[in-house]
Amino acid sequence: MSSSDKLSADDVLNTLDKRNIYILTCILVCGFQWAPLAFTGLCPSFIVKSPENSSFISVADEFNLTGDATWLADSTTTFYMIGNMIGGIFIPPLADKYGRLPVFVITVLLMAGGGMISAFSSSILMFCIMRVFHGTFYTSSGLAGWVLGYENTPLRLRFFTSVYFGLMWVVGACLLALFAYILPDWRWVMFCISVPNVFVALLIYMTVPESLHYLVSSQQTEKIEAWLEKIRGPKGDISAADIVEVQDEKSSSFKSLCREMWIHKMFIVYIFVMTYIWIVDTFIYFGLAFYSKNLAGNIYLNFVLMSLVEAPAYIFSPIFMNKYGRKVLISGTHIIAGLSFLGIVLSSEEWHIHFWLLGKFAISCSFMSIYMFASEIFPTDGRNKCIGFCETLSRFGGMLSPYLSHLTAVHTLAPAITLSLIAVSGGLLTLILPETLNTKLPSTIAETASRRQLIDRSDSNSN
Repeated sequence: MSSSDKLSADDVLNTLDKRNIYILTCILVCGFQWAPLAFTGLCPSFIVKSPENSSFISVADEFNLTGDATWLADSTTTFYMIGNMIGGIFIPPLADKYGRLPVFVITVLLMAGGGMISAFSSSILMFCIMRVFHGTFYTSSGLAGWVLGYENTPLRLRFFTSVYFGLMWVVGACLLALFAYILPDWRWVMFCISVPNVFVALLIYMTVPESLHYLVSSQQTEKIEAWLEKIRGPKGDISAADIVEVQDEKSSSFKSLCREMWIHKMFIVYIFVMTYIWIVDTFIYFGLAFYSKNLAGNIYLNFVLMSLVEAPAYIFSPIFMNKYGRKVLISGTHIIAGLSFLGIVLSSEEWHIHFWLLGKFAISCSFMSIYMFASEIFPTDGRNKCIGFCETLSRFGGMLSPYLSHLTAVHTLAPAITLSLIAVSGGLLTLILPETLNTKLPSTIAETASRRQLIDRSDSNSN
């Protein structure tokens, strides 16, 4: 096969039957891990501070963090987000160098270990340290699982993959509320939500294949042949020589990526816009989750409702994306979220819960969609690095989210006003990004830049 006839990894995946057992297993197992991932990410909603008139023993209760020391209880979540940043900086490059699969398995195991050990913390200092350790492997395990699953997904199954990952997160969030309701204190909750990750890691190791995109990008010919034989069967008509492209220079190194970004400067703008959107979504999403216990009514029911409203978001947003495009959905849902929070300011208290739920629905549409959008904007040779960079800086939003309720000291409606302003700003900035509907995953930064040029040219011709 001549160089002009070579196939991309996407081309190979798209030749597979959509019922291919190995591909479906990869998607199902990688997505299933997002249920225990939700345990870890959302557990501060219950374990940090217990609500009034509750028998649950929280971290603040056990270590007597009341009065002027209340901020220290919230800071445990800040330490957790610092761990997210550390993991986001140092671990994604390892997935680009050593593979998605080994990094995925190891980070899930380490996240499980960090959670179980933190349940035995003897002081608030030890708990904060363990939260940093715990958080270090949270972002990287979720990211590695998403990239591995998505890179092994044929074009016609991307809708299913996006919906499935989102629904597993919702299942995990609802189960977390159940654990918090039936278990007596934060130690039991921390331990019980960490154990499932051990079994998930073993399941991943035994059933999930490495990403074909990674194998092609790293030119591992023997492993590509093994992948093809396992997934397509020994009588397949495609060999590694048909899809491995010769590259003049490996662009997976940090220096090479920076050099290519300097040539295609618009790509730098894409990174910063995507990062800002990620910060906004993280702050709003986790802020709403942690703030739900301050709403009137049963805290566990409110949390479940806040979680269940995400399910239709994960089902309908991919449908809308596939029809109207990624950019329209993400920008539009930010605007809807901003207007819903503004509705809280302008309405009576009895309507507040409805506007909160609408805002959570809208931001959930965006939060799940940006994973797909980013995977289609950032190239294979730096996808983990770029998404990891966005995820890392988004933790600044996560660090601030526990303090959203503190804004009520300024004004009772200050949280809603703040959320409205930043949601609208995120929606407007999204319009800068290129549309990626029905496009192949780019292999290099140059492909992403040329895609923008082709889109612009197409738009001008249509006019």
